This record gives sequence, structure tokens and C-alpha cells, in this order.
Amino acid sequence: MIRPEYLQTLFVPKKPKENQPTPDWSHPFAILTAYNPGGKRYDDAINQRANRRLRTRLNQRRPRNSPLLVKVDAVSEDWSHTEKSFAVWGLNHKTASEIGHEFRQDAFFWVENGTVHVHSCHTQEKQKVGTWESRLREQPNRFAIRIYVIELKPAVLRNHAFQQQNPGCRKNPGLGCLYVGSSHDVDKRIRIHRFGPGPGDNPIVRGSTLVKRYFL
Repeated sequence: MIRPEYLQTLFVPKKPKENQPTPDWSHPFAILTAYNPGGKRYDDAINQRANRRLRTRLNQRRPRNSPLLVKVDAVSEDWSHTEKSFAVWGLNHKTASEIGHEFRQDAFFWVENGTVHVHSCHTQEKQKVGTWESRLREQPNRFAIRIYVIELKPAVLRNHAFQQQNPGCRKNPGLGCLYVGSSHDVDKRIRIHRFGPGPGDNPIVRGSTLVKRYFL
């Protein structure tokens, strides 16, 4: 199954060490992960163990003369979700699909002629994600994240869920309420808070129900 969020994936390759060659992204390669098998969220320890087994399997299946594996972070467009992955050269679609299926993955990415496609591990379905260049990113500097502040209607102070999360506000009913968040794309994040994810957004990313109800 190809989930809509797969089509918005960004890729952050790990920079090679001084004694390692620079990856040649011009040759066809696959990107696979063992994180979150079956589409369910697992803790880091389980995912890391699975990825170590995947690395061993990829090294067993790739040609001996093929380039070394490259670690790649596959991240959601808003950077809220990351799955550690590997770029691997020398496989064909069938082998990549078999490995993905072995590790209970829905899909894998295939990059060829500068274009990224996502392929199902269970059917012949594939969809275009975009150009490799457009989906390629560097690990963002922590200062690239912007802080935003939203003023909410005073009525939020009477909301039971809000009172439970902010018990001190009961003693100061005359105070206003500010919602503080952070994002790489503030306008998009506020839109999702107010109206929910749109057709082109990652459906996993949800907004705050308090912001939606009490936006001033």
C-alpha cells in the first residue's frame, strides 16, 4: 500500500566521513527502512534492532562490487517524523521489494534518472514522488525552526481539558491565553491547526483542537 504521506517524503543523507567516497546519486538505487513494520509505531530500541538486521540483509543481497550503503533519514515534510533508512545500489526492483516485504514494509523508494518513485512491496503499484534534487535536504540547523504564538479566545479558560492541562489558570481567570508552537513552515502549521490537514498535507500531522475551537 502506498500511503499519501509517502509522496511527501524528504531525504537527508548522512555526510560521508573524510575517508569515505562521496555517493554517486546518478546511478539507480533503492531506499529501504525497517522502521515501524506494518505501519505501526514502535519505540526506538525495536526500530534500531530491526534496522541493524536490515543492514546485514542488504549487505548480503547487494553485489560485492557495489557502493557501500549510505544512511538516509526519510522525513515527513514538516520534519515531525523520521525513519532511519539505507540507500543501496545494485539491487533490482524485485529484490528490493522482497527485502521490504521481509521486513514488513508497505513500500520502498526507487531513484533513477533523477526521479524518485515509491513502489509497493505487495503489488505492482508505484507512484512518482518528485525529483531527487527537489526532495533532497540537509539536516536543518536548529535555529531554522521558527516559534509562533497564537492568541486564543478567553472562553478557552473555561474548557475542562484546558483546565486540567493548565491548573494554574483557574486561579487567574482574567489572564489571556497564548498557544506557543514551533515549525519550519509556520503558515502551513497554523492552517492545519485551524482547518485540519488538506489534500496535499501529511494526514498523520494533526492540529490542536483548542486552537481550532478558540482561535481568536
